[in-house]
Parts: sequence; structure tokens; C-alpha cells
Amino acid sequence: MYPHHGKVITVRGPVEPGVLGKVTMHEHLHSDCYDWEKEELIHEETPTSPERRELLLREAVPFMKRWHDYGCHAYVETTPAPWRAWPDMYVEAAEIADLHIVLCTGFYAEMNDNEYWVKKEDDKIWRFVREAPVEALAEFCTREIMEGVHGSSVHAGAIKLGTRNPTMSPLEQKAFKAAARAQQATGVHITTHCTQLGAESDQLSVLDKEGADLNRVVIGHTAGHLMDPDRRKICLAWMRRGANFLPTNLGIPDRDPRGEGWRPLVEAIHEVFDAGLGEKLTFGTDWAFVSESEPFAACKFIPPPPFIHLFSHALPAFRAMGLTAEEEEQILVKNPARILPVE
Repeated sequence: MYPHHGKVITVRGPVEPGVLGKVTMHEHLHSDCYDWEKEELIHEETPTSPERRELLLREAVPFMKRWHDYGCHAYVETTPAPWRAWPDMYVEAAEIADLHIVLCTGFYAEMNDNEYWVKKEDDKIWRFVREAPVEALAEFCTREIMEGVHGSSVHAGAIKLGTRNPTMSPLEQKAFKAAARAQQATGVHITTHCTQLGAESDQLSVLDKEGADLNRVVIGHTAGHLMDPDRRKICLAWMRRGANFLPTNLGIPDRDPRGEGWRPLVEAIHEVFDAGLGEKLTFGTDWAFVSESEPFAACKFIPPPPFIHLFSHALPAFRAMGLTAEEEEQILVKNPARILPVE
């Protein structure tokens, strides 16, 4: 077990959960997954170039610094290896913005044919996940949490996983088994990419069978799951067993400035709280500097402003639709303070 029991492991060291304030639980300062010039998946992390560093310090970090204006002092960097920035980039960003950044270890999903960047079989998943046994994958995550990332003093404080379809592939299943073992060895939480209805049960079933603590699992990208009445019942059942759910991608488009398209989510949140399960929800934006569809740049799937859109646009719209101050405090402050510390 990681020695810092009860502390949140950030890139600048362990901190008490009480200093986090509001936490956005799913963002990407740097997710460089594909080299569009070489036309190949990135399989190896390398030190962040001066040009990339300058781009992020100019176009990303100033907006992250503005999180403090909204009482947000921390975020989870949900980019897994090998697409992260080099560890010192996160330390520099954290120091400049005075943020608590929780860095992830872990493994992304296996992509489908012709999806996003995929042009050949080798593009579909990190080669290490394809070739390594479960034991080696678990050891990789455990080492990055316990000993540091790339031999640095920067420790990962969470494990990221993902699946692309309702039923996970054998390679994804291998990664989930490894992550469950690493969680048991370290006590950090697991956060997932889960866009497809039904995938939440597949993910949680594998993790539960492998002995993961479901109270320490956050199922990500699940706004659609909660907005669907039948799927919401299944999510509520998993919440009763411990699992946490993370609506993301909460963009407010210009064509719908009052965010009315999100009304079913606000109503679903009320239902979750009415069921006595409000402690099982968190929020994230999924704002990203990314290369999934084109050379590395700010994402286009969430409206601007970068990173603060949740606070500047989404939450005001949600409040107008009835999200209460108590619900917001529970989702953004109390729940992350429970989930993020090492257990």
C-alpha cells in the first residue's frame, strides 16, 4: 500500500484533500496520441519539446490558472501513458498556476478500425498493452505510483483505463485486470473512458471480479448513461454497490446558450440525490490539447474558453435549470475529496 494514506498524490507531492477546493475530475493538458507527420501511433513518451512547452504555457496554463476564480484548485490529468507530457511539464504547469494536478498512469482503449487516427492494426492500441502480460502491465502502473514516472520524483496518483464498445476486447480486459491489481497494491482510484451505454457494466464487472474497490472507481463520460431512463436504473444499481459516475463533455453550444439540452442530466442528478446516492457523482469537462483527429492543438469538441468552460458556461446553465448549491458542493468538492486520497 502506498505510504501516504489519506493524502492526495499530486505532481508536487502528497496533499491533504481539504486543500483541493472544487475539482474537475477529467481533463487533458497534453494528450498526444498520434504523429500525423509520420502517420503512426505514438508508442513512446519523450521529453516535452521547447515548442510544445511554449504552446501549453501560452494557450493552456493561463486558463487553468483562472480555475481559482471559481474555487477550483485541482484537476485530474486523465491522459494515460504514452501520450502524456514529460513529468516536469506538469510540475511547471502546477507551479505557475498554483494547482494540484493528479497525474494518471494506465492504458487507453483499443480503437476500432478506421476510427479517429486508426489506419492500420498497430494504430489501435499501445504496443506495450498488446505485447505485455497482465503482470507486467500491473507492475508498470504500480511502479509509476510508488516509485515515480520515468525515474522522476513525480508520482502518478490515479489509474486511467478505457473501452470503446459495450463489450471490452481481450486486450482491454487484460488492461482492466492489471489495473485492478495495481489499485489493490497502491490504494489509488481508477478512472475510465466509457462512452457506450452498457460498457459501464462490462467495466465494473471485470474490475469487481478482479477485486478492485468499486468505491475507488469512477466511470467516465457517463452523462448519456444517466440521461437515459433505463440505463440510469443500472447506474443507480452500480452506485449502490459503490461505483462513482462522471458526466463529462458538458459543453454549452452557441445554438443553445441556456444549455436546455442538458435538462435531462440535471433532472437525473436530482434523481440520484433523491435516491441518497449524491456522493457517487463527479464532474469533468474533458477539455484537451490533443492530436486524435489532427496535429496537436486545442480540442474542438468542447466550446471555449479552454478548461474553464465548466465554470463559466455549464454550471451557470445547470443552476438556472435547478442544480442546487448543495448538489454542486457535493459533486465538485466533497466527492473528489473522498475519492482522490489513497486508501
